[in-house]
Amino acid sequence: MYVDKYPVTNAMYYDFLKQSGYIPKDSANFLRHWVNMKPSQEDMDKPVVWISYNDACAYADFYNKSLPTDIEWQYFASGSRRLKWPWGNEYDKSKLNADEYGSITSVNTFGSGKNEYGILDLCGNAWEMTQLYDDGMHRFMLLRGGSYYRAPDFWHAQGGPCANDSHLKCPLLNEGLNRNSNVGFRCIRRVANE
Repeated sequence: MYVDKYPVTNAMYYDFLKQSGYIPKDSANFLRHWVNMKPSQEDMDKPVVWISYNDACAYADFYNKSLPTDIEWQYFASGSRRLKWPWGNEYDKSKLNADEYGSITSVNTFGSGKNEYGILDLCGNAWEMTQLYDDGMHRFMLLRGGSYYRAPDFWHAQGGPCANDSHLKCPLLNEGLNRNSNVGFRCIRRVANE
């Protein structure tokens, strides 16, 4: 399995749109933070957000990649030593985008937070999507890594950075509600002989 070094950025998603011509069937909240369907210059290297699971899969499919499963995400984030955080077993806010930054940061801002495989931005910037689950009544995905954002009210989803062994169940409702400001994704490519 090959894993992208960074989450998909706004620049990468913009290139995908130009190359593929992708247009979502339901565009509610699609890339809501862009102006005239283009990211701002200062956002180019930040994880793309305001995309749905379907939008992420369209990107992955176009490049012959996929979103990781929940187990695959934990495996590559934890590394061979099964670390609690990408960089080690102790939380260290200097290695990630913690809530004091107030917004998503560029994917290469915290180089000291890389894991043993050199994968960056696994924790605390934007949640990362993993596979879709459908039990016949409910559709949901599991999110990994946590986000810089901590919601102020108790009924919101847990926020802030999350350890490698935790995830958040995210119900999928409709495309407009499935897109939000702090969920992105990273792709993998599976090797045929795995």
